[in-house]
Amino acid sequence: MSKSSFVNKNPFVLRFLKYSLIGGSAALIDWGLFYVLAIVLDIYYLLSGTISFLLATSYNYYIGIKFLFDTTTRFPKRTEIFLVFVITIIGLGISLFFLFLFSSKLNIDLMLSKIMSTFFSLGWNFLMRNNYIFRKPNPST
Repeated sequence: MSKSSFVNKNPFVLRFLKYSLIGGSAALIDWGLFYVLAIVLDIYYLLSGTISFLLATSYNYYIGIKFLFDTTTRFPKRTEIFLVFVITIIGLGISLFFLFLFSSKLNIDLMLSKIMSTFFSLGWNFLMRNNYIFRKPNPST
């Protein structure tokens, strides 16, 4: 089976690839802002990580609902925004935990720690958005 037919027959894989592109651009925003705040402006790294994560996640949400996820099928808009907020806060906690672990406990370079911590929150955010918030309702229910 060719790669293109594998992707076309697996909507989860296709959606994850699209999310990775959107998430990749959000990660660049996150890392760039973090670098400016933490390295250039010397703002405390966990505060810098919080600010950059939240701004990048806002961008990710907007682009995601515009180009990837259907936001009209499962929850009222207010509920959807609330759920995204809750999942984002948990994702922020995951990101900050690994940022702290890698940089403060394992003495890994701060920027590399930020990049590595991103991958943990990326998985969480995608799975929760894809499998819960923006999952299409089951037509039989």
